[in-house]
Amino acid sequence: MSVKKLVWTALSVVLVAIVLMVISCGGGDGTSSSSGTTKPVGTPDTTGVTDTEIKLGTHYPLSGNPAAAYAPISYGMKAFFDYINAQGGIYGRKINFIIGDDHYNPADTVEVVRKLVEQDKVFGIISGLGEETHSAVWKYLEERGIPDMSLSTGLDKWTNPIAKNRFAGNPDYVTEGKFLGQYIAKTYPNGKLGILEQSDQLGQDGDKGVREGIEGSNVEIVDVEQYDVIVSDVSAQTQRLKNAGADVLIVFAIPPQAASLVNTARKTLSWDVPIVVSNINCSEIFILLATPENAEGIVASTFGKQVYDTDIPGVQKYMKIWDKFKNGTTGDLNNFELYGMAVAETTVWGLEMAGKDLTRESFLDASENMCKFWCSTCEDYAPLTTSPTDHKGSETLILNKVENGKWITAGEPTSYESTPDCTPMTPPEGFDQQPKVGMDAPFVETP
Repeated sequence: MSVKKLVWTALSVVLVAIVLMVISCGGGDGTSSSSGTTKPVGTPDTTGVTDTEIKLGTHYPLSGNPAAAYAPISYGMKAFFDYINAQGGIYGRKINFIIGDDHYNPADTVEVVRKLVEQDKVFGIISGLGEETHSAVWKYLEERGIPDMSLSTGLDKWTNPIAKNRFAGNPDYVTEGKFLGQYIAKTYPNGKLGILEQSDQLGQDGDKGVREGIEGSNVEIVDVEQYDVIVSDVSAQTQRLKNAGADVLIVFAIPPQAASLVNTARKTLSWDVPIVVSNINCSEIFILLATPENAEGIVASTFGKQVYDTDIPGVQKYMKIWDKFKNGTTGDLNNFELYGMAVAETTVWGLEMAGKDLTRESFLDASENMCKFWCSTCEDYAPLTTSPTDHKGSETLILNKVENGKWITAGEPTSYESTPDCTPMTPPEGFDQQPKVGMDAPFVETP
């Protein structure tokens, strides 16, 4: 064989190897690039949609310790979707909602989401939970254009910069930190502030916002303590915060660690320091872990009505839906289940506005043109608005406070809305015949 032929043969082998490597390699999040949903350029993507069904998925811990706190969100979503299905579905399509158990473990999240996408072939992922868990799959979903909607986590990176397929559900932690920092600067103008934060992006974003909120005030940060998410006992960090001379604390932590700080401060150290916590803890599970006695007087931010707001028609409606569609779960509606219903309601609005000829593209177009949608629990807060340059979820925050074992409203709403002005989309043909959603939609009795 000539030298020239040898060279061309070698080049051919290299090119084949490169092609195979490109086909087999995935993105930087540890997932495979073979989604099973690749469409020719320009072809509308109807993956997960048939004449009778829309297949949606999510990842939540359904077993293990985190399940007690977070699984109810997914149950609330399913209850609302079942309520819509009982009314005939959306343009005649019933929602098939698949909840994958990821144990709140990023490695399991990758496995769960890949199954949802590549085997179950879902239309989109709704309300993916957790900073570390969803960080394991967000780029995988983005690279495939799979709707990644109403994330149940507040990292700034989800919407900064914008990705066409991804929308936040919660206020981001930077905005929340700023809101709580402003509250501290106003309430404790010469405060010596101690911070407990999770040692990841949650803590970093919250810390950044707090510093923005207290900027220009006389509040001094005297100590910042961190904890690893897998360690639930933060008694040592709490002791160090006290030793540093803190006279007000802010906590960017999930319920087990936030409750550990409260119990250590109140019971072990007999320290009656004012404590402010992130909206992650504005739930019954936090009060249960901290005990009502120790939680009394603790302040949090939140971004929606609570189950205790039983004078609100939207809360009453959700309670009726839960009583009928709780799917075998026990107990009355709680705040996490209520939140899940609000997420599902917003999802239904987007699916209805996308029209009868549903595609991923039409759904994402509708979702980034939401103009002042009043969800059932948005009353007295603010409507939800998005745009092609604003994929944030709720951007209105309010203070809540624990009194007599319950969270109650303790202030007026503060809006950080990125899109104050908008023009509503023209509803598609047949929209008026779909199940009604939103604040003005009455409860519908179903068979």
